[in-house]
Amino acid sequence: MTPRVDPRVMRSRAAVIAATLDLIAERGIAATTIEAVADRSTVARTTIYRQWDSQPELVLDAIGTMLHTPTDPDTGTLRGDLLDLLGGLADALTTSAAAALMPALMDAAERDPAFAALHAREATERHEVVRVAIARGIDRGELPPGTEPGEVIDMIAGPVFYRRLVSAGAVDRAFAQRVVDRILAAYTPHRTMQDGPTHTGA
Repeated sequence: MTPRVDPRVMRSRAAVIAATLDLIAERGIAATTIEAVADRSTVARTTIYRQWDSQPELVLDAIGTMLHTPTDPDTGTLRGDLLDLLGGLADALTTSAAAALMPALMDAAERDPAFAALHAREATERHEVVRVAIARGIDRGELPPGTEPGEVIDMIAGPVFYRRLVSAGAVDRAFAQRVVDRILAAYTPHRTMQDGPTHTGA
């Protein structure tokens, strides 16, 4: 039987999350302190600390409520899986409510070691479904034996983040498809993609 959650806890949590997101949008992450959140939400600091140990944990939890956690697409091919996953990332970086907070999130991770550690842990958890897809691809022979999944993730996700945060180019599913095809071609130059043509446009 699922334990019953106290409605008062749910209400206070929702108020704290909403206040945190409002403050991040208004002031940035560094200024979104526990004290500021308590004032904005009218939830006592002691109550907030019972649910979150620190400001970085609260901020990441709040931002996480707006992010779509990817599920395993298991399309039958590595290319199909990566197109689904990277396309979802492209959508999240352009259309989700969290998209505008990404630059602040990355800046906070650069400045605060505690925040960086928590952010890395959260990213690792979100990347697990991609690692599973890549492992299947290795088992099927779609990638060479000994391929490092983390390296593949970096090379596939990197161009999407760079275009979104630095070059300000279009980040859409067509761009995601070009990235996936080029990376897979680099890993398996002797193979031909079986479930769609490789696009060579910039």
